[in-house]
Amino acid sequence: MGVRYCMYCGMPVPRKAKICPECGNSLKAAAPKPAAPRIDPADRMRRRKQHTPNKKAALTAVSLLAVTCTAVIIILNAGSKIENARSRHRENMMDAQRKETHLKIDMPEFSMPDISIPDLKLPEPPEAEFAVESYAVETDLMGNTVLYVNINYTNKAETKERFLSNFRVTVQQDGGTCRQTAGDPEKENHLLDSVEPDETALISEAFIIEPEKKTTVSLSAFFGEGNYLEEIVLPHADGTVTVRE
Repeated sequence: MGVRYCMYCGMPVPRKAKICPECGNSLKAAAPKPAAPRIDPADRMRRRKQHTPNKKAALTAVSLLAVTCTAVIIILNAGSKIENARSRHRENMMDAQRKETHLKIDMPEFSMPDISIPDLKLPEPPEAEFAVESYAVETDLMGNTVLYVNINYTNKAETKERFLSNFRVTVQQDGGTCRQTAGDPEKENHLLDSVEPDETALISEAFIIEPEKKTTVSLSAFFGEGNYLEEIVLPHADGTVTVRE
């Protein structure tokens, strides 16, 4: 049931009561607007204490939370440092173990077997005789000065021989070898022909030179030592060649 208050004393009275049990006044008259119930100051203080948060307890809780967070951070940092130290220790232990277990391979001493290399005998050049037939100086289509060396080759072997397979002509100026070039195809030349025994053939070879310079002409075998002939000549721009003694 609902509760109403006495218009005179303000105490709560039953809703159907006609007389206030506290002050005895009749409740039938037009009731003025009920006054707010009176509350004992002590009860009001007690209620305030019940509903007002304890500041000291709140500060204590906050401090405790801060201390707890700090302790957690310290513990985490310490754990991280401990884990890093453990990791470094494991790496050091593994390095030491690798160094200890590294296999040392001692290569046995061995000696090379004695290998006897047979003496290689180069084939002897066939018997032959040579004589310079002539020299000539010309200018080719490229404007180069060309020295022709014409040699009489006599085959003294018992079989047919080819000059190009056994002998070579070399021309040098200033210590360098002159480049060989193609000769005039219209000139007589048995450079590629096989020469019969005791037969004499004309061999003609051409070299690019510089005129008016001392030139050394030599003829030797591909195999063997020594030259069959060697001459020093002086080619001139007018096409003549001087043989020096």
